[in-house]
Amino acid sequence: MTTKTGVCVVGAGFWAEEMHLPTFERMSDVEVVSVVAASEVTARRVAEKHGIETWSTDFRQAISDPRVTLVDVVAPNDVHAPAVIAAARAGKHAICIKPLGRTVEEADTMLEAVEAAGTRLFYAENVPFIPGVQEARRLVESGHIGEVFRVKACEGIGEPHSAWFFDRERVGGGAIIDMAVHSIAFCEYIAGSRVRSVYADADSFVWGARTEAEDTAVLTLRHENGVIGQCEDSWSLVGAMDSRFEAFGSNGRILIDNLHRQPMQVMSTTGSAGLGSGWSYPLPVPGYFADGHQTMLEHFIECLRTGERSPVEGEYGRHIVTVAEAAHRSLRSGQRELVAADTTMG
Repeated sequence: MTTKTGVCVVGAGFWAEEMHLPTFERMSDVEVVSVVAASEVTARRVAEKHGIETWSTDFRQAISDPRVTLVDVVAPNDVHAPAVIAAARAGKHAICIKPLGRTVEEADTMLEAVEAAGTRLFYAENVPFIPGVQEARRLVESGHIGEVFRVKACEGIGEPHSAWFFDRERVGGGAIIDMAVHSIAFCEYIAGSRVRSVYADADSFVWGARTEAEDTAVLTLRHENGVIGQCEDSWSLVGAMDSRFEAFGSNGRILIDNLHRQPMQVMSTTGSAGLGSGWSYPLPVPGYFADGHQTMLEHFIECLRTGERSPVEGEYGRHIVTVAEAAHRSLRSGQRELVAADTTMG
């Protein structure tokens, strides 16, 4: 019989309630043994709702519990580094949602702690695990839409999930560090290449009275293999939400609208990959699976069991922050900026 992986979930907001906790509940080889929140009221409520035995407001104490093997950090951005470092020092593995750190320097402190402890750090970027996105990559790699030359992602919400997002210091920025990190990950995943340079334009059009950070951003990427990437990301999409991804090739294109349970449309003139030419519409996937979180978390647990390396280890989270920092430099300079050399990836 396989021993269950004991998980401490640090954070009890949107990502914990809507994504990670419901997913862990579906996994027979995982047991959430504790949940940590900023207030006793929230911690107790979430624990009781999800049948979790222990709740706390002290993540260091919760992490030290001998039942805990893995710490899932889904707390505000300023908690990411302290929680991951505490987990490493306690000999526990960690998962951390985006962004890995508010700055590259902060991400480096996390990676150094993990390396010193010999533990694992997974970067919980769900976009590469979205079924429609995974299928899109399969089609791209099969040559179904020809040579890809442009990729595009749009991630938009009307406003942040919680008031703390308007605190620029806690977040580390605005829509770029919060939303564009997803779009950058998509562009790299489908382009099959890292971002070499970025030009950014951004401003605050809707939430300027509450934050100095940008609520709307448009990034133009140039990948190392020449592919052009476009990212349109915001906290300013009034009355709606956006989660669309596109790939443009010499013989076709792919559109993924992840807000619908039939999330992908494909146009091809080649008729390959077991599909005919023209537009095709794959079967829908279940709603709880469509956002990729279950596949992602199952993948992390399997990596812990087997020692397999994940394509989204902590080092990849650091890389995404280097692209975000290049975008912020571009905002200040008004010019295209090179992404800093990534010395952690090899």
